[in-house]
Amino acid sequence: MAEKRKTRRKSRSKKRHNKKKTPSQIALLSLTFLLVVLVIAVILLYTKHKMEYEAYPPAKPPEVVPKKLPKDVPIRKDHKPEDLISREITPHGAYKVAIVIDDLGYNNGNAEELLKIDAPLTFSIFPHGPYSKSLAQKAHTMGRDVMLHLPMEPYEYPQKNPGNGALLLAMDREGLLKKLRADIGLVPFIKGVNNHMGSKFTEDEEKMRVVLNELEKRDLFFLDSRTSKNTVGYSVAKEMGIKVAERNIFLDNNQDLKSINAQIYKLAKLSLKNGSAIGIGHPYPATIKALEQMIPELKAKGIEVVPVSQLVK
Repeated sequence: MAEKRKTRRKSRSKKRHNKKKTPSQIALLSLTFLLVVLVIAVILLYTKHKMEYEAYPPAKPPEVVPKKLPKDVPIRKDHKPEDLISREITPHGAYKVAIVIDDLGYNNGNAEELLKIDAPLTFSIFPHGPYSKSLAQKAHTMGRDVMLHLPMEPYEYPQKNPGNGALLLAMDREGLLKKLRADIGLVPFIKGVNNHMGSKFTEDEEKMRVVLNELEKRDLFFLDSRTSKNTVGYSVAKEMGIKVAERNIFLDNNQDLKSINAQIYKLAKLSLKNGSAIGIGHPYPATIKALEQMIPELKAKGIEVVPVSQLVK
């Protein structure tokens, strides 16, 4: 009996050992094996990288040296143009600027304000303004240069109208001279003439010779306002031996105080480069204010404001 029981126990134990594993058990064992292999691989790679880093450390990046501005380069933020004149312009001799005010003869109030400025501004006066003669008389009495602001034909005429007394390309020689002589007679004490508009007229050499020849007979100089880049006024006057000059800078194409101040500053810089410079402005309130601000600055730096007649050659 005891022997039978012993035989049964052995048989059960053998069955348990011979029992086959299920597919889920096999999959679990496979996954466990893969995880173990992955962990070992990561450990080996980390160990290898650490050894290589210690043996060959990476080079240090090159040191970046910040650039320095040269000492002579001004750093401009909110500087006013009048401050720039004081800080940047250091004249080493006599430098001159002439400032011509065009379009005078119609607004007497603005002309009176210009006469109050303590500088020999040049007054260029229209021939047919209601205040042309009286202003010419007063400016002359106060020692200012007086000029005739002579209307001439522009491009896009007649849409752009140069005003009464204009010289036109359609006029013959006699017509031009008659109009020119009448205009000259309307403004007393003039020393010279500059063109009002005239972008088209000043490009015509034949017509300009008629005008310049008459000015030479009257011992008047010509200031080319350079309303066209193709003007022949200056070059022809030089060829004829007539006293002549040309405008360098328009001061107030932009009627903004800061802009006009900046243009006067450019005029001053140009005078330092060339010895002299000529600017043309107009009787705008902003221009008057700018001149009141900037002329004392120019004088303080030894840049002399002179009548334009001193700069014609």
